[in-house]
Amino acid sequence: MKRAFFYFPLLLCLFLLGGCGGVEKVSKRDNIPFQEGQLYAAAYLGYQQIDDLDYYLERYLDDGELPVHYLSGGDFYLVIPRYDGMALALSRSDIETLQSTLIYEDPDCRPFLLQCNASDIFADAVSRLTYRDESVEFSPFLSLKDGSVDIGAGGLDLTKPAE
Repeated sequence: MKRAFFYFPLLLCLFLLGGCGGVEKVSKRDNIPFQEGQLYAAAYLGYQQIDDLDYYLERYLDDGELPVHYLSGGDFYLVIPRYDGMALALSRSDIETLQSTLIYEDPDCRPFLLQCNASDIFADAVSRLTYRDESVEFSPFLSLKDGSVDIGAGGLDLTKPAE
């Protein structure tokens, strides 16, 4: 009887430890329908104010605390890197000199909000995401031609359809 009492806590610990390895963490980011070659998803959230962020939090994000990068008082975008461990380099472009200045770097980027493009004719944000040997650079903006969202060739437009 004493032996059974002695082994019970040991067996319980082994059982609990054995169960930990088989549990996979599921992320809402897995719900994003990425295609081959797409390294990020982005969504237009509104001009000078954020609209419908709850829609994206509910569907695609595990954490509601998003860093906000203010480049200028224009459009808001949500940017979601495809992979953990992606590096971000964020630059501001000057409309007069056409030069870009690096303003923020993060070696392990997580989803973020970006406010940029105070001018309709000039995209002032340049984001570069790098994962292993792949890199993509983009400047999100609204088309003056038809109002569509342009987030770049390496990304997926997650902008909620107008109701």
